[in-house]
This record gives sequence, structure tokens and C-alpha cells, in this order.
Amino acid sequence: MRRKRKNFLPTFILTIFFWLIWLAVLLFFTPESLLVIAGFFLALFLALFFTFSLLLANSRRGFLIALGLILFLILRWQKMGHVLNSILLITTILVLETYFTKRK
Repeated sequence: MRRKRKNFLPTFILTIFFWLIWLAVLLFFTPESLLVIAGFFLALFLALFFTFSLLLANSRRGFLIALGLILFLILRWQKMGHVLNSILLITTILVLETYFTKRK
């Protein structure tokens, strides 16, 4: 069986693009409205997703790690980012990864 060659250049360009968008939101907008905060978290999620997908060469793992980090940051923003919540998030991410790995 022949493996399909992946082209990482478009993903790398998207990664840089979303990091630049996140940096622009961070530097040029004040967090006065919920739309700016949502844009901040969305841009950060996409930047983390593409970064971890490139580093791990696995989109599912990149998605789960980025989702876990964003959820923890949202909990911290709501002043609920305690050790117990981070342990629960890590456990949930690990269980999901194990489930999807065994399902193949």
C-alpha cells in the first residue's frame, strides 16, 4: 500500500496567517465587547489547531489539544481555572483521544 504524500506548505501558511490575526486582535483591539473576546479565542484556537496539527502530524490530536487549551483559557477568563478543572479537562481530552484511537 502506498502512502499519500501530504503537502504541508498550505497548512504552514494558514498557521502563520492565524497567528498574525491573533496578534492583531491582541494588540489593536480592546476587550470591551463580547465579539472581540470571541474573535480573540477563535483566532487563538485556529492558530493552536494548525500549529499542533503540523507539529504532531495529526489533525485530530491538534484539534483536541487546541480545544483543551481554549477551554481552559475560557475557564480562567471566567475565574474558574482551578487545578481540579484542569485535571478534568486533561482527563476528558485523554479519554476522547483513547476512544478515537481504539475506534479505528
